[in-house]
Amino acid sequence: MPPFVCIVLLLVLVPVAALAEGTKQLRPTAADSGVVVISHNGAPGGYGTFGLTQSTPDNRICFSVASTSEKVWFGMNWQYLKLGSFRITNTAGVVVYDTTPVPVAGTGFIETYNQAAAGPAPVAAGGYSPFVFFPPAAGDYYLEFMDTVVIGSNPPDPVLLYFDLTVTDAANNPVSGRLWSRNWYLSTMDDYAHFNGSLFVYSTDQIVTRIGFNGMQPHLFRIGCNHNGCNNYQPFTEARKSRTENSVYPEYKIFFNNPDPALFPTGNPGSISQVSLDNPCNGSVNLNVAVTQSGTVSVMVGINPLPGYQPEDVNLVQAVTTGSNTLTWNGLNGVGTPVPNGTPVTFDITYINGLTNLPLYDIEIQAGGFVVDLIRPAGDRPLLYWDDRQLTAGTVQLDGCLAPPGCHTWGLVTGDTRTINTWWYAFTVEWPTLNHMLRRSQTRNTTDVMCPSDSLWFNNQWLHWPGNYTYNGTSALGCDSTVNLALSLLTGPLVNLGNDTVLCQGGTLLLDAGAGFSYLWNDGSTQSTLWVTTSGTYAVTATAPNGCTDNDQIEVIVAPVIDPKAIRHE
Repeated sequence: MPPFVCIVLLLVLVPVAALAEGTKQLRPTAADSGVVVISHNGAPGGYGTFGLTQSTPDNRICFSVASTSEKVWFGMNWQYLKLGSFRITNTAGVVVYDTTPVPVAGTGFIETYNQAAAGPAPVAAGGYSPFVFFPPAAGDYYLEFMDTVVIGSNPPDPVLLYFDLTVTDAANNPVSGRLWSRNWYLSTMDDYAHFNGSLFVYSTDQIVTRIGFNGMQPHLFRIGCNHNGCNNYQPFTEARKSRTENSVYPEYKIFFNNPDPALFPTGNPGSISQVSLDNPCNGSVNLNVAVTQSGTVSVMVGINPLPGYQPEDVNLVQAVTTGSNTLTWNGLNGVGTPVPNGTPVTFDITYINGLTNLPLYDIEIQAGGFVVDLIRPAGDRPLLYWDDRQLTAGTVQLDGCLAPPGCHTWGLVTGDTRTINTWWYAFTVEWPTLNHMLRRSQTRNTTDVMCPSDSLWFNNQWLHWPGNYTYNGTSALGCDSTVNLALSLLTGPLVNLGNDTVLCQGGTLLLDAGAGFSYLWNDGSTQSTLWVTTSGTYAVTATAPNGCTDNDQIEVIVAPVIDPKAIRHE
């Protein structure tokens, strides 16, 4: 646990008619914890800077105004700060509210929690005396701090103990939902203190969900939400997994109140209007998915025929925009092996609106779980998902959890200095399952052997000699099919008993079947040679230890004796 104090700009469950926007949402009561941290030197643990002139756009305290007739009222009370100043800048980097010392009394200084909760005195009884900013144009602005000098030789980051920024219309009526950041830097001011605030997340497809943190117990922490998980370079199925290192990236705007619909309109849940499939012979599959609104498309590629998600199956998730989008599957199964030509494959396509990931780093304990509500457009409370299997004592929920009382809990051994991600989505539309026979040009390298006296049928011909042979053809699905054969010759017998022979009466003939193998003659003898003295057909089979055989036979005729004839004298 880093020994630093954090500040939090978090939303608390407050009445709809609330005027103030800041501390009142972070702390439902004076006894609750929640402050915004202005990180002047980057806290240990990789938290980085926040709210300073050198902070990146994702790490700023931002607000939006709709017209020049609106006014911005704000005030603050610092802790751990001795000196410092602030200013307001527009998105072009132009300073529109001059550099001003941070207040220690009087205008802009909020003395008590009750003043912060009430709001600016000109528009709320019992409030504080505010600074006032008259915006020169409609648009986004950010409040930034500089030149902070903190107390002590090893100081904590300064925090906004009390903070408010209230936007009003021309008639001084408060307009909530204008204060936001993409990466709030917050603190409970103490180890294991409970945080009971809530925040509103505005996704890029204009869906608003509210996160109730339900008493989670951090110290310093960042709040940033996005569409992909713990990073933006891995596939969603990997990036959504919790991990041991600090791995968080901001993307969505996060508000203290429901974002003002006048500036942050409600998205319309879209649908899939058309799907087509293209499978070139390289084994990849291109799914062309047309949608009516920006959102996310999830494709489950079913490869293992067993029901449910199997290790061989593949899940593709990709952000999509209105119109046609292409999702490509590379033809590898879930364990990285190419799927063969002709394999039956299914594609289940789901269109998602409001996909939101909440990766949180170094939240020591979450005993109550999160409560997430769909705010705009109206709909059912979303299911929550997580995958903490890479963490000690981590759990997994891929079927969806529905609060109350809360979903996704963990203890100190799981959460301390770890990034834990939770995700949800608002609406889904499913396309009918696509069934497909995968097409792939295949080159198969094979080997074979044959005995010296054998032949092998390959590519419509008999092969009699060893060597390398190739067959080029077309598969039944229309893709090239190449077979390379390396044919080798086994050691085996070659038997030659010679031509059929005639013996004279009383003669002998030695038949020799070779040497080095086992032999079996048709008379039952097993020697490699056989002496022949009588007429007949003589056959032998020679067998090598590897099973190769050869045989031959010979016809031997023994000529009859010709009796001598008497000589006749005339």
